[in-house]
Amino acid sequence: MLLAGLLLFAVVGASLERKLTQAASAQDKAILLPVAMYHSVTDLGESPGEYVISPEMLEHDLQYLKERGYETVTISDLLAYVENGSPLPEKPVMLTFDDGYYNNYCHAYPLLKQYGMRAVLSPVGKLVQQYSEAEDIQGHESWSYCTGTELQEMTASGVIEIQNHSYDFHDLQTRRGCLPVQGEDTSAYQELFFQDTRQAQKLFASLGIAEPVCYTYPFGARNTQTDALVEQCGFSASLSCEEGIACIVRDPDCLKNIRRYNRDGRLNSEQFWQKLLEQAGEVT
Repeated sequence: MLLAGLLLFAVVGASLERKLTQAASAQDKAILLPVAMYHSVTDLGESPGEYVISPEMLEHDLQYLKERGYETVTISDLLAYVENGSPLPEKPVMLTFDDGYYNNYCHAYPLLKQYGMRAVLSPVGKLVQQYSEAEDIQGHESWSYCTGTELQEMTASGVIEIQNHSYDFHDLQTRRGCLPVQGEDTSAYQELFFQDTRQAQKLFASLGIAEPVCYTYPFGARNTQTDALVEQCGFSASLSCEEGIACIVRDPDCLKNIRRYNRDGRLNSEQFWQKLLEQAGEVT
């Protein structure tokens, strides 16, 4: 009886060890993450366009993903997976909105709530401050930007996660995004970058919004110098404008320069999402 019991224990133990090994292997498997980059959501003016989609088109996108069992994740979810081993959905997808247009608040936010989805919003700090302070420019669907109060509401709901899109690196007349200009003193440029970043972080903190952990490159402009500065600022992740499917593994480096596809309003939901989802399914 003792020998039989020991043999049974050994068999059960070996089986359990195999299952644990298989589970660990599954956890370490690369997760292919489709990431969409939205901008303006309105049916006014020149809609749709390369950086503009209508609210109806956005709703079709959400329906398309919902029907296929996709669940939205945020930067915080990715960090929890990479750093703590927290699970991600079986079919994850990330929706990002750049610049912080007011129509993201009046159109995208209600639709995300309606469909039980979440998104990452990267507003321009200076525009948040400007539109918070001047009531006469608030609330215009086609060209206004979100106020601090609107950002507070969206983040408090759990639907929107705010990340850093710089405070004032969106004036193409002076430089291309956050890149240095030719001949600029390196020390002066670095201090400018740090100051701009701190100003945006301080603004969000003053609104009671969780400190952003991701840097969203203005216009997607980046190089090895900006990558180093972003890391020095303490950001755990960054969003680029380079097209491709993000590959998430248990390595913090996978969260640097996460690739995204611009949501071109000239494509319908099937044309846009089929391309991304097929790519995400091609690599194992």
